Amino acid sequence: MPGLFMRPETVRNRLKILTRNSYPVLPLREALQRLNSGTLPSCATVLTYDDGFYGNYKHWSALYEECPLPSTIYVTTYYVIKTTPVFRLAIQYMFLKSTRSELVLDGLPGVTPGLLDLKDVDRKTSCMWELILHAESALNESERVLLGRELGSRLGMSFEQLAMYRGLSLMNFNEIRDLSKRGVDIQLHTHRHRFPPDRECVTQEIKDNRAALEQLVDGPLDHMCYPSGVFSPLQWKWLEQLGVKSATTCEPGLNGSQTPRFALRRFLDAESISEIEFEAELSGFSDVCRRILGRRPRASVSPHSHGR
Repeated sequence: MPGLFMRPETVRNRLKILTRNSYPVLPLREALQRLNSGTLPSCATVLTYDDGFYGNYKHWSALYEECPLPSTIYVTTYYVIKTTPVFRLAIQYMFLKSTRSELVLDGLPGVTPGLLDLKDVDRKTSCMWELILHAESALNESERVLLGRELGSRLGMSFEQLAMYRGLSLMNFNEIRDLSKRGVDIQLHTHRHRFPPDRECVTQEIKDNRAALEQLVDGPLDHMCYPSGVFSPLQWKWLEQLGVKSATTCEPGLNGSQTPRFALRRFLDAESISEIEFEAELSGFSDVCRRILGRRPRASVSPHSHGR
């Protein structure tokens, strides 16, 4: 999926840059404590990964052997429990990779029957999202799996192979437990990967997320990352009352003593980012440039947010 994943080789190179240049990579909890006390070393860095995809587990051992750096994985848990591929990502992937020129829509829920020209990118994208959004709102997980299989058959793709490959699936309970025992910090990312400005919903998301993870990890679950980076300051008090001590956004920039602990900034790495851009972010040079140019970052929504 373009923009969502990075190759292990790229991640390995990033970790080697951190090690080779002696950047102080700290555990999240220690970094926040030292941020509060004003004792952070220069260029202090925290490594975080979002969602908890199976790839985090599959490649962690080899990467850690070469570069044993502390890291945090923010895990969303609905698909951890369901053990099925993330539905919207699976549908996006099949539409992206299909070599078919047409798709028969008859009998598919949420779309107008007929024949879809898959060479018409706008119509293809519109139809894809109609299917995804209808399925996420009107179908249960078993029904979504059946829809994924049927759609895959019509697109010349295999939903079953996607499920077996697990590239679009999250870690299971045993894998999360194993990483936690081996020193990876597991933290909150909501249960259904959503965080609306509704107190009752926010409370339920954190409680469900914590309930799923607390049986797998020994340490406290009191740090989180906003799904897709979307948040509102009105949610901060709710998080505090739920025992959450910090929340990470998708806003770029450095964190200092004045940074709200429920609006921590970070650098979102990607396969398309060059090594020199990566080092510019680590050194703080990019943040200086943003300030000079007056570009203040805003919360963003990823096109690959994976919903329920």
